[in-house]
Amino acid sequence: MGKDRLLELIAKINTTDEHFIVSTETTSWKAYREAETLTDPGLFPLLQEIIEEHDGKKEDECEIRKAAYFIFGHLLQVSFKEDACAFFLRRLNTESDEYILGDMLDWVHDWWRLSGKTIPTGSDISSILTLAKDIRDSVRHKAIYALVACPGEESRDILRYYLLQDDEKAYQYEIYYANIAMQGVGEPEDVPLLERFLKSRRPDIKLTAQYAIQYIQERNRL
Repeated sequence: MGKDRLLELIAKINTTDEHFIVSTETTSWKAYREAETLTDPGLFPLLQEIIEEHDGKKEDECEIRKAAYFIFGHLLQVSFKEDACAFFLRRLNTESDEYILGDMLDWVHDWWRLSGKTIPTGSDISSILTLAKDIRDSVRHKAIYALVACPGEESRDILRYYLLQDDEKAYQYEIYYANIAMQGVGEPEDVPLLERFLKSRRPDIKLTAQYAIQYIQERNRL
C-alpha cells in the first residue's frame, strides 16, 4: 500500500455524509475494519509523512491526523517498531486537541490490554508523564491509564502520587486509573499502597485494587 492509497483509506474513515440505519454499512465503518487488517511496518514512514504534512489546526487536518493515528496505533499493536513508537510518543507533545490526545493515549493502553506489549525500557515517556498531570480531566485520566504500558520508576512515581492522596472522593477517578495502571507496572513494594483501597466504599476502586495486587503477585510469583 502506497501513500496515495493510505490517503484514500483515511478519507474513507472520515466519511460522514452517509445515512444508513445499520452502521456496518457505512464507508467509514468498512474503512476502519480495513485499517485493522494492516500489518506492514513499512507503512510507518508513510503515515509519519501524512501526519507531518497535515500538522495544522484546521478541522480537516485534525481529522486526517486522527485517522492516521488510528492506523499508526493499530500497526504498533501488531507490528511494533521502537522508532515508530518514539515518533508516536513525541507527537503527544505536539497535539493539543484533547480528543486526539485521548485517542492516542487509548492506543498506548491498548497495546498492553490487547496484546501485552509495553513501551521498551529507556524510551522517552515524558509526554505521557506530563499529560498524567494535565489540567484537563479527560486527558489526565487517559494518561494515567496509559501508564499501564510504561514500566519504570517514573511511571510508578506518578501513580504513587495519586494513590497517596487522602481525599478519595476528590481523586476517585485518578485512583481508579492508577489502580489499573499498577496492574501492568506495579512492584511488590507498591502492594501496601493498594491494600488501603481494599476497604473502599467505591466498588470500582476496591475491585481494581484487588486486581492490581493479584497481577503484581502473579507477575512476581509471590
